[in-house]
Order: sequence, then structure tokens, then C-alpha cells
Amino acid sequence: MFYALSLLIGICIGSFLNAAIFRVQDETSVWKGRSKCMKCQEPIGWQDLIPVVSYLRLRGRCRKCEQVIDWQYPVVELVTGLLFLIAYVLTPFSFVLLLRNWIFISYLVIIFVYDLRYMYILDRFTIPAMILAIIANLWIGSISPTSFLIGAVVLGGFFLGQFLLSKGTWIGGGDIRMGVLMGLMLGLEQGLVALFLAYVIGALVSTSLLITGKVTRKTAIPFGTFLTLATLIALFFGRDLLNWYLHFFL
Repeated sequence: MFYALSLLIGICIGSFLNAAIFRVQDETSVWKGRSKCMKCQEPIGWQDLIPVVSYLRLRGRCRKCEQVIDWQYPVVELVTGLLFLIAYVLTPFSFVLLLRNWIFISYLVIIFVYDLRYMYILDRFTIPAMILAIIANLWIGSISPTSFLIGAVVLGGFFLGQFLLSKGTWIGGGDIRMGVLMGLMLGLEQGLVALFLAYVIGALVSTSLLITGKVTRKTAIPFGTFLTLATLIALFFGRDLLNWYLHFFL
């Protein structure tokens, strides 16, 4: 029962995240107004707002104009649902810790998708996430304030150094804030694990895209997607990965 409930909650949250992503890009209110078809602007009826189910029932097309509905809707809903379920399975029995992880997942998903789609990491997402990360980790106490504050300084400083050294050509300001967020969410040790993972994942993906000819050396790659993915992995497996590394190499 709780497995299904976690999945359902995640899918519903994913539906909200989709709406937030598109509305922020269109500079409309996230909280007010009805959802509309992106093509014909027809308001969507309640019967077509059921996450995943409505997409399947409509066969991926708008009821009125029959234009294809963006793939992002079902994918984000399903992925968020699965991540919520994984969090429930992997989180020790603590509702507060589970709620923290669900909040972290929600922000990481929205940052991942927005950066992948629009090549920006917005302060509108990272700054509220930073505040919530500080409050949650202080309240729960699973990460010491010293660890997450130093982590924020070290990871944010790492990207700030690159930004200053390259005069903003290597990374953007959003990556600096993302580094701070990673430190606040994970603490210093697991934050460094996430940083290492991000570069490994980024190198693997970029190399694969270069080999297949889908990008060139001059193609801009949304690095925030790798940072968010690595943060998600480190959130649940960071300690195990760190222990494995220390045992294997030291």
C-alpha cells in the first residue's frame, strides 16, 4: 500500500513540476490559472488532467487540436513517481527524513529538466531549495551544520573559481548556485562524491555524443543536468560509494 502511495504522490508532484517548468518559462503564474494546450492554448478539462492516464487515453494528442503533447509530461511524472518510490524504499523509517528526500528530489528534477530544456539553472529554483535544505538538515540533524556549510562553500567556491578564471566562458552563474545547493543538501563528503560523479557522468555522456556525431566540441552541454543527477545518486548512495572508494584505493 505504501509503495503504491509513494508512487502516486510522486506522479502527482511530477505533474505539478511540469506545470511549473512551462509556466516559469512562459512567465506566467505557477499557482494561478488553468493549464492549457501548448499548441492551441485551449484550457484543459479536468478529465484530461489525470497524470499519465490522460496522456495514454488521449494517445499523446490534444483533445481539440490533435497536436502531439510534449513527451515531457508523462516522462517527468513517471520518473518523479519512481524516484519517490525509490526514496521510500531506501530511506530509513523516518517520515521527516522521507519528506526531506522527497523535497530534494522535486527540486532536483525541476532543475534537471529546466536546464536540459532551456540551458538555464534559475535562482527561482535553487535559492528556495537552499533555504529548505538548511532548514531540513538543521531540523533532522542527519548532516552537521559544519559539514553542509563547508560543503556549500567548497563546492560553490569550486565553480566560482572556474567562473572567474574563464570570465564566465566555462560555466554560468547558475552552476555556482548549484554547487552551493549540492553542499547544503549533501554535506561536504557526499557533496564531493556528487561532484566527482557529475564529471564522470558528463565525460561519459559527452564522449558518447561526440562519437555518435550528435554534438561537436563547440556544442554547449547543460552541465546542470549532470550535477542534479549526481546529487540524486549521492543522496542515497553517496556514503556507500565513498566507503567503497576508500576501501578499494586506500
